[in-house]
Order: sequence, then structure tokens, then C-alpha cells
Amino acid sequence: MQPMIALLACIALSACAGTDSLQLSNGGGKSFSVSGRSYAQIWQAATLAMSNDMVIVESHRPSGVIKSRVVNGTPGKVVGFFIQPTDESAPRYTVTIVSRKPLQTQFVDRDWEPSVVEDFKQALYGKRDVE
Repeated sequence: MQPMIALLACIALSACAGTDSLQLSNGGGKSFSVSGRSYAQIWQAATLAMSNDMVIVESHRPSGVIKSRVVNGTPGKVVGFFIQPTDESAPRYTVTIVSRKPLQTQFVDRDWEPSVVEDFKQALYGKRDVE
């Protein structure tokens, strides 16, 4: 009986997607450019977007990384927000948003969180229809 309980506990723990699996280098997610804004403005908008229906679990401004766990929606889903470059006065920034669902494999990592993009645009530009 105890081996069965241990097996079920391992399966339950592995079902949660971890924020460590959120990496910019894996080629997944949704990327777009932002110009005409400072790094501070982009960071502030990203922080607001990553707090909407999510809990920020990692935030590192010097590297341009924010990672959150979804609290309203798919249980165990995690979202990463990556800003490059992190220079305060760059003429253009690339923003990439990557999300992972529980039990999602590396090869299926094409899922991103469209609501984060919309929340980010709302916080940065004051409207949702900006491309």
C-alpha cells in the first residue's frame, strides 16, 4: 500500500509545471517588439500584467525575467515574461511570453498566455488593441 501512495505522490508532484521549465532559449512562446518606452515603463507594465489572475513567484529586474503561477484558470500553469535588452534607454525591446501547462512536454511548448499580452498592452499603452 505504501508504494502505491508514494507513486501517486510522485505523479501528483510531477503534474505541476515548474517555473524552472520557463526558458527564453527554448523557442516557444509569443514575441513582439516595443519601442518608444523606457525599460522602467516596460518593467512596470509587465509586473502588472503578470499579477493579473497570477502570483509572481520570481522577479529579477536586472535580467528582465518575471515568472508567475496561474491562480485562476488551468491549475499548475506557469507563465514567464522575458524582456530584452535590459538597458534603460534601448531604442527597442523584445518581449517574449512563454507558458507551460502541467504535464506539457518540451516538444509541445507552443502555448502562450494571450491575456498577459493584452494586460501588458493595457498597462503600457492604456488600450488593448495596440500591435
